[in-house]
Order: sequence, then C-alpha cells, then structure tokens
Amino acid sequence: MKLKTIIKKNNSKNIKEVVARLKAGEVIGLPTETVYGLAGRYDNKNTIENIYKIKNRPKSNPLIIHYSNINDALNDIHIDSRARDLANKYWPGPLTLVAKVKNKSICKSALSKMNTIAVRVPSNIIFLNILSKLKIPLAAPSANRYGKISPTSANDVYEELNGKISIILDGGHSLIGLESTVIDLTGKKTKLIRHGAINKTELNSIIPVNDKKEKLKVFISPGLSNSHYKPDTSLRINALRPKKNEAWLAFGAIPKNFKGIALTLSEKKCLKESAKNLYKMLRYLDKKKCSGIAVQKIPKFGLGIAINDRLKRAAFSDRTNVK
Repeated sequence: MKLKTIIKKNNSKNIKEVVARLKAGEVIGLPTETVYGLAGRYDNKNTIENIYKIKNRPKSNPLIIHYSNINDALNDIHIDSRARDLANKYWPGPLTLVAKVKNKSICKSALSKMNTIAVRVPSNIIFLNILSKLKIPLAAPSANRYGKISPTSANDVYEELNGKISIILDGGHSLIGLESTVIDLTGKKTKLIRHGAINKTELNSIIPVNDKKEKLKVFISPGLSNSHYKPDTSLRINALRPKKNEAWLAFGAIPKNFKGIALTLSEKKCLKESAKNLYKMLRYLDKKKCSGIAVQKIPKFGLGIAINDRLKRAAFSDRTNVK
C-alpha cells in the first residue's frame, strides 16, 4: 500500500508524534549528523523486516543500532578496553563499533542473524532527543534505496522513499554528509573497515588500527560492498577534465570560461566542505541527464580518504570509471 509521505518540522508536537509512531513499530525518516536514517525500533521483527523491504536491502547486510548514551550501547556488546576508550573519546559522534552481541532481545534480522552487532551513539540533537524519549535503541540505515546516493536532507529522503514511509522529520542538512567511521573489534586486531569523518590518524592516537582492505566473506557492517552510493548517471573519478556532455564536479574553482554543467565541492579545496556537499551535488548532477559525471581528483589524506572511498564505490563497475 502506498503511503502519504509528509515532511514535518522539528518541534515538540511532531517529536511527540514521531516517538509514538516509532514505539508502535513504524519506520520514520530521521536526521543524523552523518546522513539521514531510516529508523525503527531494534527489537521488533516486523519493523526490521519493513526497513529491509523499504530500502530493497539484502538481508545479509546488517543494520547499525543507535543508542541514546554510551552505557546502554556498551552494555549490549562484549567489550574490552578498546571499546571503552573509543566510546569515551568519540561518542556521541560519527563512530560505529562492531563487536560480539550480548543483548539477546535485539531482533536477529537486524544483525543478519550473526553474532556481531554494529552500534553507535549519534551526536545529532534531534535524534538523541527522540532516542531519550523513546527509551528504545533504533536501527537506522541510510534512508535511501539500497546502493544509491545517501540522503543528506529531508527532501532527499522524500525523493528516495515517497510513498513508502509516512513521516520524514526535517533536521536541516546533515552536518557531516558522509556515513560513520566503522571499527571492527571482533578479533584481536582492531580494524578500520569503513572510513569516515574520524580518520585513521585520529584513531591511532587512541589505539592502533589497521585499514588494510581484505576480501570479506560476509558483511558485518553497512557500506562494504564494492558498488554503493551510486547515482543513476555514470560516474568517472580522478578526472583531469570533463569530456563532451559530461557534468563536472570540481575540487577547487571552476574555470570562468567553462560552458557546461558544473559544481564545485569546495572552491577553497576544503575537505570538510567537500564531504558535506558530496552527496547533495551528486544528486543534483544526476538529475541533469548528462552522458556522465566527471569528478576532479581529490587528495587522499584526512577526510579525503573517506570521500575517495565513497566515490570509488559510486563509480564501481566491471571496468572502474577513472581518469
């Protein structure tokens, strides 16, 4: 059944309604500091199955569970000093920890029936307010069709999921614009398995992490498939210049004599600004019906590592679109 999808303002009346609907098992579009999430209670099988159905997400791909506070998140996993140190440093914030699950009440479908769980405490005030009032953790993958561009505004969610959910709560544009950094704590070695706003150098100041890419037999976290975050338009990365009829996504100033369709992630070459603009601009250029989108080369340090990770997956095909 097609639902009437409404974008609602962030106010006390609408927060109360959202909390009631979430408690009843409904799935709601909510803002986070990373990207917008498709949220539902973590202990309700029907709710979790509905999240997978709405996104057309493979059931073998587990969901991140979001908590209102550090203690509740750590109580649901088997922890060691690594988990405590990372949580105390980066929560609330854009860090996800993957560990062995301890809480048996969590819906097994949300964990893809594995014995591991991905957990985080978001820093977005709206999401934290809802979690605190609800008193139940929420599963919340990105609020988009599986494998497509992640949403960073309420309007993005509407474009993706109109008719599939009833409410999208408007929290403005996502502060960071990229998904959370993911750390795997399930083994003796600490692995950085998805790059995000918290980079390897920062993490290494707390605990040594390894980001060497390994071939995975199963996904223990979202965002690990080779093809992900994709526009419908063909994407070419590390480009020196656009080809005929290609849109141009620049890093730095756009030449004054440029006659085609072009946007810049950051005229000042700021990686933080580029991350915040990435999905928004890819989504805009995707609507322009060009032959392709060419993305200028972006430095591979700091936040640029996460940006390049998303672009590589977005451009993935049997023959990767580069240069």
